[in-house]
Amino acid sequence: MKSIDTVGVIGFGVMGAAIALNAASAGETVRFKELNDDLVKSMYDKWVTQPLAKKVEKKKMSEAEARLIAGRIEGTSRYEDLDDCDLIIEAAVENFELKRRIFKDLSDVCRDDTIIVSNTSTFPIGQLMKDISHPERTAGLHYFFPANINRLVEVIRQKETSDATFDALTAFSKKNGKIPISVNDFPGFAINPVFIASYMVLNSFYGDTYNAATLDYISRLALGIRYGIMWVSNGSGLGTCYHAAVSMNEYLSNSDVGYPPVPEPLKIQFESGKPWDIEDGPLVEDAAVLNVVKDQLLGTVFTISTHLIEKGVVSVKDLELGICTSLAWPKGPFTMMNDLGMDEAARLVKLAVEKRLFKMPDSFARGVPAAWRI
Repeated sequence: MKSIDTVGVIGFGVMGAAIALNAASAGETVRFKELNDDLVKSMYDKWVTQPLAKKVEKKKMSEAEARLIAGRIEGTSRYEDLDDCDLIIEAAVENFELKRRIFKDLSDVCRDDTIIVSNTSTFPIGQLMKDISHPERTAGLHYFFPANINRLVEVIRQKETSDATFDALTAFSKKNGKIPISVNDFPGFAINPVFIASYMVLNSFYGDTYNAATLDYISRLALGIRYGIMWVSNGSGLGTCYHAAVSMNEYLSNSDVGYPPVPEPLKIQFESGKPWDIEDGPLVEDAAVLNVVKDQLLGTVFTISTHLIEKGVVSVKDLELGICTSLAWPKGPFTMMNDLGMDEAARLVKLAVEKRLFKMPDSFARGVPAAWRI
């Protein structure tokens, strides 16, 4: 199996820096690339020097350990300085054409056996990587925010990804303390299609009847989660949420899977530049009113999760593990369906389809399926 000892990171913002710190903490040498030398210096200070100093100040790390980690990370403004990397992780802003150009430039300077991956959250890997020579060494490696804390990593195979590349990335993820799940190339991969659809449906109800506090409460009630979906959306950034919603709708709305329309309240809130005000109570207390949203939310989760299994994107076991790990849900969608009973799960899936959020999954088109084997 290919050993990964030197890691390149393209883009040193919040995500790229967290990936770099994670790798350096596990013992790898990291070389990040930014646009110019001034950015290299300022980003190193912002994302390496200052965070490590705060950890030392709070007694979460010794000075010696901080120096060791910082010493494993260096920056450059030249692609040529990445030519000795065993693995290069692209973590640039979510712009398809920009990423395509990055991969073309990398293909021109890297060794033929350098593994090249993208941390994109929605773009299909095969489309991003089509200009790279030796496509068998390409894949997706999708970290979740915050990447230095969230333990899940999606290891994404595109059609050309070799077993050797996949195995090396899985081993690398485990060495870095992550929990990898196996995913086949698909828009948004495995976790994001579920999460993005969840907040899209929830956001669509925002208005006179349902304030943000009530919608956040409904998501906590429906999914048994500590932090509601509106709160998590704020943490992710509404710009990120809005653009991901647009992207997923463009990829899937006219497919045999289907996908919810981009909710106007999300667009308006994003354009306002403000997060959701989840303290804007009072909470709605009428159970019937709450259940309207709760049913559509659960129906959405169950329907898209079933489509992902039927498409061969991910296994039931890995989707359960991935959602519980990355989103901190106490139960995965298939456990929730089994616990509610498959008659009730079928009712909720039918509701999501009738609302034209999704196409009917084959498993439910044939009637009420048996309980999921997890």
